[in-house]
Amino acid sequence: MLAGCSQPGAASQPAEERPTAAAKRLPAAKPATAPASGVVSKTDFVKAGKPACNILFRYAGHEPETLFWKEPCKAVTTRMMDRAGLEAAGTWARLDPFDRKFVAALPGGRVLYVGGSFTASIYPIGSNGLTYDIPVAD
Repeated sequence: MLAGCSQPGAASQPAEERPTAAAKRLPAAKPATAPASGVVSKTDFVKAGKPACNILFRYAGHEPETLFWKEPCKAVTTRMMDRAGLEAAGTWARLDPFDRKFVAALPGGRVLYVGGSFTASIYPIGSNGLTYDIPVAD
């Protein structure tokens, strides 16, 4: 080493501020997963010059997700529904056996239902671990 030079960081950082080898090995924090399924919030916004609703929801054990609906939030119904609720609404009969399997496998057997003035959908989690849209009303 040349006279008057020091290793970077060694003299400029007190020992208590220098990162330790253990701290450098810690994994990055992951977003918290939800303890329970539910609709977290609905927020109005404008998309392409028209009112829309941003819906934040979560399934137990999964990270929160968002979707948007092309209507203002006051016109949008959001709720978690189980099989009995889907049957009462006439929605269960519209699902094929493949989709029914994914709905039944959800935490608590409850799926996100979103309905507006003209259409409705449910959002189960598929085999790839991602939610997908199933239209349930015309």
